[in-house]
Parts: sequence; C-alpha cells; structure tokens
Amino acid sequence: MVTSISSINAGNLDSNANADAATAKTGGEQGPYPWIISPFLDLFFVCGLGALIFFAVNYAYLGWGVPSSLKDPASWWLITVGALSQHVFADSHNSATYLRIWGSAEDQSRFKFHRTWLAYSVIPMFIMGLTLPKLTSSMVYIYLITVYWHYVAQAFGISLIYCYKRGYMLSNKEKEIFRWFMFSLVGFTTSRFLAVPNYSPKSWYGLEMPTWAQMPPVVHNCARFALIFMTAVFVGMILRKYLTQNKLIPLPSVLCIVTVACLGLSTDMANLMLWLYVPGFFHGSQYIAVCLAYYLKERGMPNGMNSWEISKVALAGPGLKYVGVVVLSGCFFYVGIPHFFNQLGYDYALVAGLVLACVNYHHFITDAAIWRLRDPYCRKILLA
Repeated sequence: MVTSISSINAGNLDSNANADAATAKTGGEQGPYPWIISPFLDLFFVCGLGALIFFAVNYAYLGWGVPSSLKDPASWWLITVGALSQHVFADSHNSATYLRIWGSAEDQSRFKFHRTWLAYSVIPMFIMGLTLPKLTSSMVYIYLITVYWHYVAQAFGISLIYCYKRGYMLSNKEKEIFRWFMFSLVGFTTSRFLAVPNYSPKSWYGLEMPTWAQMPPVVHNCARFALIFMTAVFVGMILRKYLTQNKLIPLPSVLCIVTVACLGLSTDMANLMLWLYVPGFFHGSQYIAVCLAYYLKERGMPNGMNSWEISKVALAGPGLKYVGVVVLSGCFFYVGIPHFFNQLGYDYALVAGLVLACVNYHHFITDAAIWRLRDPYCRKILLA
C-alpha cells in the first residue's frame, strides 16, 4: 500500500489534511479516531511491535540464529508462527488490493486499467517465466531489489496517517524532510545490495539468482553519507517542532519508522531474523489493517456506527469475512498455483518465484494509483 502516499504532491496536501483532521467529527464532538483499528491491534500488527517482540523472543531462545530444527520446541513454535504469518498476512495482503479495485462501482470504473489491461499483462509475463527460467530469476532479483522500497513507502504513508489523525501537522518543508529521510534508507540499502556482494543473494529458495554487474563502492559510500545527513536533519526537525510547538511525533509513527529502519540497517543474522517476522507481522498485517478499515468505513459500517467503534466491526462478522476472503485468495496465489504447476512437472521454486514476481509487479503499480491522500475521497476515509 501507500507507495503513492509517499509520493504525494506536496502543494496542497497539508492544508487539506489539516482541514480534514480538524473538521472530521465522528461520534459527537470527538475528533478523528487516533487509531486505524484499535490500540492493541495497531501497535502489534500495524506499527511493528509484533515483529520486534518475536525477534526478541527468537534471540532469547535461539540467540543470533533463525529457527531451523523442528525437534527443538522453541524452534518449532517460531517456525510455525513465521510460516502462518506469511500465509495469513504477507501472502494475503496482495489480495486486499484486488478487493479494492473490484470494490464499489466507482472504484471499478476509476481503476479499470489496473483490473483489466494491467492484470492481463501479467499473463504473458507468467508464460515467458515458465519457458525461460533465467527470466524468472531476473524478475525475482528485481523484486528483491525493490521490495524494501515498497516497505519504506508504505511505512512512511502510514506514519503520515498517524501524524494527521493525532494533529501532528507537517508543513510542506517538514513533510519533504520526512520523505527524504525515509528514502535515504532506501538509497542506502539498495546501494548496499548492489555494491556489497555479501548482501546480494546467490539463490532464492533454490532458484539461482543472476550475477549482475556490481555498483562501485563510491555509490554506496555516498548513500551512507546521505542517510547520516538526512537522519540528522530529520531529528533536528523533530526537536525543533517540540521546542517551538511543544508537539512530539506520535508513538505509532515512531514505531513504524524504527521497525522499517531496523529491517534495512540490520546485517547478517539479525537481518535474516527480522525478515522472518517483518513481512507478516508488519508489512502484510499493516496493509490488511488499513484496507480493512477503509473497506468498513467506505461502506458506512453497520447501523451507522462511527470510526471510534471500528474495532467492534473489524472483529465481528463483516471484518472477519473480509479477512477470510483475502487469506484464502492469498493462499490460492502463493500456495495453490505453485503446487498445481509442480504436479505438471515444473520446479516448485521456479513457479513460486514467478508468482511472487508477477503478483507484486501488479501490486506495486496498482498501489500507486489507489492510495492517494491528495484524493479528497480517499483522504477523508483514511483520516476519519
């Protein structure tokens, strides 16, 4: 989600967001609901606390190492949790995008290209990947290069939502500082991926990765300097805002930033441990929570309930039905299709990588169109 929220036109967003946050009244004189679903669900599944807790549990029981033995009880539980989080949250969050573009009649009309021609373009990609395994390897490699950018973009967009929901308004200049700080993380990790051989995987679950030309080290050094510089500027902005306006950036926003920064800046075994838990308990669950809230709010919620009571609906029939649909459809793409083609004689890892690349190709581009805070209708629902 929210790749587009991270690239919003700064021209009129802040005044619009300020006005929406100030005028949104849900439940009498109450202002915008400060959470997306509820305090616990937001902190655990949206802000990254769940991923950080499981990382800490992993370290406490296994030290610096990912669980690998099913004979050890701690490893068995952590492997089970990691696998379930992948299927329940990470795999299924792509399906939430499809429910959005196939939602209301208005959305079907607005996003006709994304649900037709863009979706159709995945078919020849899939066929070519089946016939040219090296092409599949390249597509997966491109996904591995770009996926952290996608994580950062989503974390940035959701951090902004928490800021605006809680009255922590950012001027255009402050928002640009925030944006460039977050994307300096992307520049650092991407250049490290391409400039430092140890950070570029040789294989992905048995699928051999291409050996492309490496970036010169100077590029990575420049990206490192940019990250340090933008971190200092961002921290300075936060301190200045506190000293001059007596306002602190909201805790949920801080947790989003810390979690995605830990994922990008960690190294070696710590990085592997985080990648076991962050896709499910941060990125995927984060996306599903926002999509679920949007889905329920857009439909007015049952019996005229307001946003302050959204957790009642999210944990009841309408919310559980929505989650069930996205989970089952996610399993169809990431489990069903690879197993089907495996029965036809194709390599399972090849087809799984191909599905990953094709689904996320459509997912990344579609996200940039459907989540726009500069769109008054989308902004009103997201900030309610």
